[in-house]
Amino acid sequence: NTNQRLLDYFTVHCYPEDSNVSGSDASASTQLLRNRLTRKFWDTNYVDETWIGQQTINIVKLIPRMKEWVASYYPGMKIGITEYNWGGEPFMGGATAQADILGIFGREGLDLATRWTTPATNTPTYLAMKMYRNYDGNKSTFGGTSIRVAVPNPDNLAAFAATRSSDGAMTVMAINKDLNNATPITLNLTNFTDRKSTRLNS
Repeated sequence: NTNQRLLDYFTVHCYPEDSNVSGSDASASTQLLRNRLTRKFWDTNYVDETWIGQQTINIVKLIPRMKEWVASYYPGMKIGITEYNWGGEPFMGGATAQADILGIFGREGLDLATRWTTPATNTPTYLAMKMYRNYDGNKSTFGGTSIRVAVPNPDNLAAFAATRSSDGAMTVMAINKDLNNATPITLNLTNFTDRKSTRLNS
């Protein structure tokens, strides 16, 4: 009645809902599942591969769903995920999942995210986070303004791009989710003229 907003953020917690995935299982099947399950954050067609997939509502599409609720019930409220952890911290599969999640959060316009516990220093997952926030040891970071990127199959390769306000550089994150093979990358840029200031992290 006074036009004063009572709530600033709508936040939830999100986990993979599979104890093998959220733990330290390093089997190939679990690492692949761990990386596919990141799609529950954004994909409006992805049927969850845990017990959730057996429910009446089996497509989580968490961030789009949160945005829909905000638009319907409290326009203008920010959204966040204040607890998440995708497991596998000592392994490359955990690192690729974490790198994918951070890219998803930025691309989908999440306003706030908090990871449950910090990975041990120099684990692959810790270093994956560092790729976004301090990839060169001099506090160089991934860009702050997201750019549209398309990949053929997000279960095999994820990619994210952004421009950085400090120097205008484009930064690109490419994440190979194939456990056994290198993934060739062809990067096609459109509507970006300063080709000399592109940074590719992979």
